[in-house]
Amino acid sequence: MAVSINSQGEGNVRVISKSNEVQYIKATVFRIDNPSTPQEQEVEIKSGDATHLVVMPPKFALPAGSSKTVRFVAMEPEQKEKNYRVKFEAVPSIDDVATDKKDLSMQLTVNLIWGIVVSVPPQQPIAKLEVNAAQKLVNAGNQRLKILTIAYCKNNSKENCKIQTVNKNIFPGQERNLESISGYDKIVVKYNNWITKDNGEFELAVH
Repeated sequence: MAVSINSQGEGNVRVISKSNEVQYIKATVFRIDNPSTPQEQEVEIKSGDATHLVVMPPKFALPAGSSKTVRFVAMEPEQKEKNYRVKFEAVPSIDDVATDKKDLSMQLTVNLIWGIVVSVPPQQPIAKLEVNAAQKLVNAGNQRLKILTIAYCKNNSKENCKIQTVNKNIFPGQERNLESISGYDKIVVKYNNWITKDNGEFELAVH
């Protein structure tokens, strides 16, 4: 599941209980570095760090069969898109301290651990793709784009093209290998913009 932060810097999700007992829920925030690459990693954000995404409330009780709306707030405007994973986890008590002698850790292992990806858009989004000197497709903007198709075209015409279906995200600063471009004059990249919810295209020379 994924949530997008709006232009006011806020988003929310509803947590629903499917338990017959009261659950105590704790949220932990992780920054996702190098998303969608072999180098992807999650870095835990310390509780109370107001320079990143903040979860409100960070801990709460969830009565049996009830639900709770949890807010996500981006405290500072971003120059480049950031992505976080928020993990919701059942804990022994609202203070993380068990109040009885039961082995709650064993119960909680199979109870509730749920993660959600939260995307924070840049303050001034820029959608831009380029072909670099190494003949690779580069996201030169500050937000991710979902590449739908890449058309390899001859004679600067859209009528004489080979279509490659992609359907993958490319994040700011990332590169993507192109198929052999020998004999082609340009590529036409169709994409989806997650911020505007629109589709668009770039025509890029590959001489």
